[in-house]
Amino acid sequence: MPERGGRRRRLRLWPRTVRGRATVAVAAVASLALVACSAVLLYAVHTNLVNSAHAAARDHVEEAARQLASGMPASEVQAALPDVVTSVATSATTEASDGGVSAEVDTSSGTAVVQAYPNVAPADTAVITLTWALVPCTALLVMLVAGLTWYAMGRALRPVEDIRAEFAAISAHSLQQRVPVPDSHDEVALLAETMNDTLNQLQRAVGRLRTFTSDASHELRGPLTTLKARLELALAVPDRAEWTTVGGEALLDTTRLEEIVADLLLLARLDARQPLKLRPLYVTDLVRRTIAERYPHQPVTLLTDPAPDTAIPGSRTALARLLTNLLDNALRHAHSGVAVEIRHTERELVVEVTDDGPGIPAADRDRVFDRFTRLDNARTPSAGGTGLGLAIARDIATAHRGMLTAEAPTAQGSGARMVLALPLPAPSVPGP
Repeated sequence: MPERGGRRRRLRLWPRTVRGRATVAVAAVASLALVACSAVLLYAVHTNLVNSAHAAARDHVEEAARQLASGMPASEVQAALPDVVTSVATSATTEASDGGVSAEVDTSSGTAVVQAYPNVAPADTAVITLTWALVPCTALLVMLVAGLTWYAMGRALRPVEDIRAEFAAISAHSLQQRVPVPDSHDEVALLAETMNDTLNQLQRAVGRLRTFTSDASHELRGPLTTLKARLELALAVPDRAEWTTVGGEALLDTTRLEEIVADLLLLARLDARQPLKLRPLYVTDLVRRTIAERYPHQPVTLLTDPAPDTAIPGSRTALARLLTNLLDNALRHAHSGVAVEIRHTERELVVEVTDDGPGIPAADRDRVFDRFTRLDNARTPSAGGTGLGLAIARDIATAHRGMLTAEAPTAQGSGARMVLALPLPAPSVPGP
């Protein structure tokens, strides 16, 4: 326990903020750099002064040697150079002492040895004096660098703090707020722009969720209210109630509730981006089977191009649901019939579902895919449907990397025209 507490206390010495850590790191690097530079400077000064002292000793020895060689007495030579020349001996050979400079000179009285020792005391004194000068200067420079770093980091991180404060104030009830974007055009500005883009997407998603929740509650409330009212009326006069009729109407209401709940569950799975089980399938064959099995007596016409059917990766169940939703919607509003056309382009397989009904106004061709959207022209609950069919169809198309759009009617027609475009697999490149 003491070790753990001691470790915790040591860790607290390190600053917790980015500003503090950056300041400490820069100050430490500056300190190391200044200490290294000071050491190099002191070494250079000391070496230069010592070399100068050796050079001066060598010059004096050479000067004394010339004077002795010219016949000047040794006493006069030593008197002329008292600070360097230490001895003038007359012996055959003499060893120079460690650190000294010596020279042998032939004189009239024999061989003389001139010795001198460099004076390194000034070098030591200079190094000590310079060290005492460098210590406070280095400390002041480190403090200056730390202060500038603290100030610069504060200015650099001020937009980040503004972004953090503004972002912390945003809640589910204030998603319209945005973080401030600095004019620096740097990484911080890019961060703020990205956060604002994310907030825009979040606001749209929450708005769609709130609208969807409100619409789902409204759609579920209608059948429940009707069912409750019918049962209450029947129970109020049980002897006169036609229970067979009441049961049939209640069954219709519960069937509608079941359809709405099933569509809501399917949308929830699609919104969760749960991967579909994709297998190679032929869309033309799927469309032909869907029409034959579900609409054998309905006025649905299938038109195909002469191009051979190409297998695409898809979910048979999901695509069958997509086609069923499109055909149900078209038959609900058609006057006389529905046409389904399949054609192949270079990169896409296109399925068009066209009816001869009232059509969709140009302003509503994108809104018609919103959930629980019904247009005024006969798109009411009494016309059937849950208001989720086209939304589910578009989500299924998106899950297959395709597109589902409502296009303008052709020149020959005036009804609604739904266009489904699914990407074709890339053609295989033959080997060499």
